[in-house]
Amino acid sequence: MEKEFYKKLTASYEAEMMENLKKFVAIDSTYDESTVDEDNPFGKGVSKALQFIAELARKDGFIVNNYGNYVVEILTNELDKNITIMAHADIVPVGTGWPQDPFTMVEKDGFLYARGVADDKGPLLSCYYGLKALRDNNLLGNYQVRFLVGGNEERGSACMEHYFHTLKKKQPTYGFSPDSAYPLTYAEKGIIGFKVKKNIKFPEVKYIKGGVASNAVIEKCEVLLKEDLNFISYLNNKEADYSYLAKGEEMLLTFNGVAAHGSIPWMGKNAALAAIKYLGEYYKNADFIKLYELLNDPRGAGVNAAANSENMGTNSLNVGLISYENEELEVTVNYRHVETVKAEDMINNIKEASKPFEIEVEGISPILFYPKDHPLITTLLNVYQEETGDYETQIIASGGGTYAKEADNVVAFGMEYPGHDPKMHGVNENTKREYLVESMGIYAHAIVDLGKLIK
Repeated sequence: MEKEFYKKLTASYEAEMMENLKKFVAIDSTYDESTVDEDNPFGKGVSKALQFIAELARKDGFIVNNYGNYVVEILTNELDKNITIMAHADIVPVGTGWPQDPFTMVEKDGFLYARGVADDKGPLLSCYYGLKALRDNNLLGNYQVRFLVGGNEERGSACMEHYFHTLKKKQPTYGFSPDSAYPLTYAEKGIIGFKVKKNIKFPEVKYIKGGVASNAVIEKCEVLLKEDLNFISYLNNKEADYSYLAKGEEMLLTFNGVAAHGSIPWMGKNAALAAIKYLGEYYKNADFIKLYELLNDPRGAGVNAAANSENMGTNSLNVGLISYENEELEVTVNYRHVETVKAEDMINNIKEASKPFEIEVEGISPILFYPKDHPLITTLLNVYQEETGDYETQIIASGGGTYAKEADNVVAFGMEYPGHDPKMHGVNENTKREYLVESMGIYAHAIVDLGKLIK
């Protein structure tokens, strides 16, 4: 194959991809409980995004099936052996502090800004147009390419559970998900979602609420409490980051943090933890003091659940949601662990360390681990290296959890580039136009080379 063959093959699709990306990110596809019904299992916004992709693929001549607005299935043919691509149309809530409308894509100095441009609408379309270029130019082999677009990746992947287990669809022969980083992710940490609950008497506090998703660091946390100017003085002496609004005999405090992905909570600043710390210290509330001690360490030491490994780095613990009202506290935690510890041991440690708080486990996602010499790993790595000329960057063991855990023979492959921070799950989520364009060729090349593994 001539040098830059795939880059040249896909170059003419750039304008169409960018135009459709603008339309795609304009759809607020956040999970919306208020519009969930039998026809919209994740809310009307997610359904609208899935229907957008379905209509695009139908117009382009693919075989398309929408399975109840859980998953859109895009097929090249009805053959049995397949290359499966798994991407998602749902997004996390936008949060606050964007300098522009997060649903209007803005381009500045080669960077594209909008919720979803990096996670996962931009990579999804880059991959889609890589496939379309192959199909349009009759470069697909004797196999099926199956492109699955789900609507619940950010909240537990009930979409793929429905597709593979309820509908009992066939497993991939080989596949990838464009929802992590290059070169590729050969291992993903185990994930445990749990809630911390307790009935707490705190007469000064009316309510506490904060967070947008369990897998994002809390950027804003509101506390409504009885007016207490001495507490304000205390916060000022501590140089706390907050704002104050008088509301009669009450005051509304908004503690400010910095959003980050829940897999790397140390890259953010958790506003809820700040609120817990200052309230507990000033009012000498033993439960809040204990809660802060349990949850403050982003690697899990406070709940006796820290660990590390040579492959995966360290465990992580993210406080993603908090609610306190009518003496009922509920904190939602996203915890991720390396392969040197077992999930059941960590759960036991967390429960024991957290007493007298109640721990309610909501979900467990197992570790994903592929040998570095597995054909899926070596094939995708070779594609990345040939297309980018980057032979230095090493393959990744990640704290993130992707669709790769939801199916056989799938790993996460791109689209975050080495050295670039796309601010996933945060304010000013971004990617570069050149990344989307180059990745069309990378993904086209990946499909062809994985096809060569199919006998």
